[in-house]
Amino acid sequence: MKPRKHWWVWILVGLYIYMIFHNSMMVASASESLSLKVTHFFAAHIERFGLYVSDINTLNHYVRKAAHFSEFAGLGFLVTIAMHICPLFHSRFLNFALFLFAVPFADETIQRYVPGRGPSGWDMLIDGSGFLFGGLLAYILVLIIKDIFFHKKKH
Repeated sequence: MKPRKHWWVWILVGLYIYMIFHNSMMVASASESLSLKVTHFFAAHIERFGLYVSDINTLNHYVRKAAHFSEFAGLGFLVTIAMHICPLFHSRFLNFALFLFAVPFADETIQRYVPGRGPSGWDMLIDGSGFLFGGLLAYILVLIIKDIFFHKKKH
């Protein structure tokens, strides 16, 4: 087996997963406070367009779900780039599937033991959807970059 020169990309993935788990370890009151700050920020900007938020709690719910989606989209993006640079396993599918299922499951399991929080199947679905979306964006980027360099070599 040849040495893996670019193993460091997986350190970035590990640090990103640590950030996700760190967010999940926030007690409910701290997590809610943070998401309400973000929600009020969005509400203030929405009002600039003449739209008014009648129910801040509903908007906060969607902000929290968007946070799940976006943090896992970032993970899907990073894992896809990492597996193209230095795959952990010979099968790219196995590389991708491991993170697609294991990290959201672990994330929701962590929340089970955090005061005021709990696991949610819907959140796992949102996490997985975000992961797939980020992975797709990264895959498209990889194809574009390969196409650019492939065409440069032809000319």
